[in-house]
Amino acid sequence: MPGSGLFLDYTGIVDHEKITHLLKSLKKSEEFLSLDKTTGKKFYAILVECLENIARYSIKKSGIDVRFQPFIIAGKQDNKIVVKTGNPVHNGQKEELVSKLNIVNQTVDVALTGLYDEIISKETKPGDNGAGLGFIIMKLKSGNKIDYNFTLIDNKFSFFEINILINRFTMRKLILKKTDSSPKVNFDPDKNVFEISGESRPPDVSKFYGEILRWWDEYALHLLNSKESKDNLVVNFDLEYFNSSSAKYILDFCKQLASLRSKGRLIDVKWKYEEDDDDMLEAGMEMSRISKLPFEYVNKDLK
Repeated sequence: MPGSGLFLDYTGIVDHEKITHLLKSLKKSEEFLSLDKTTGKKFYAILVECLENIARYSIKKSGIDVRFQPFIIAGKQDNKIVVKTGNPVHNGQKEELVSKLNIVNQTVDVALTGLYDEIISKETKPGDNGAGLGFIIMKLKSGNKIDYNFTLIDNKFSFFEINILINRFTMRKLILKKTDSSPKVNFDPDKNVFEISGESRPPDVSKFYGEILRWWDEYALHLLNSKESKDNLVVNFDLEYFNSSSAKYILDFCKQLASLRSKGRLIDVKWKYEEDDDDMLEAGMEMSRISKLPFEYVNKDLK
């Protein structure tokens, strides 16, 4: 990475003690401290997973050719951070690694979050090595696929390399298409568009709204720790119907908005309803009262 500022450049054995030493040094470095907190947290999480991945899969063999020593390097490149790692692995591990990486790379983020929840909910058994959780975190935190490569060393070992690009100072959009049972979600920070619209009775309500709540937690942290414009955020609710299970999560979302507002961010919440739909109007008033968040009530028939 010519001309790029380096966060980390290490070659050698990676174990728990070495990981702790490298991470302590990183957190004190000027390069790392110059990152906004949102990017810094993502970057740190990815580095931890990369280092633990090396420690987990790297062969424990002394005297290996110096060209195939484990390494990790991370630096700035344009408006991204690049993390590259390499370590020798047994050839018998290649199929397992390729399978995990392909699943992660081919799965969209919403489904990947569900897969993560499914894996961590399973009972841990002796010998479990994470079942690809590290790769899932790398992709979710970076916002990009994980590039990887294997170079054959001999008939027993291969050199496993991965390359990860981390987007800096950006916040991904959250776009969920409307279905017969779930609302459309359009969260686009670039356009200051935040809207939930349609009917809400998703078959897996915790999974559906879990993605929304996690996204907003990340976005709120990004706003509070960045120098972005302090313009009002406008959040629109345009719900035709929501069931009791959805109501809890919608209220949780309103509480997130209220928390951000209490920390100084200007937030306008518009609760839309049809003129003859008193139930929806009252539901909005109740959401506003419990969350202690002011709403503007918009009669859609008066447009």
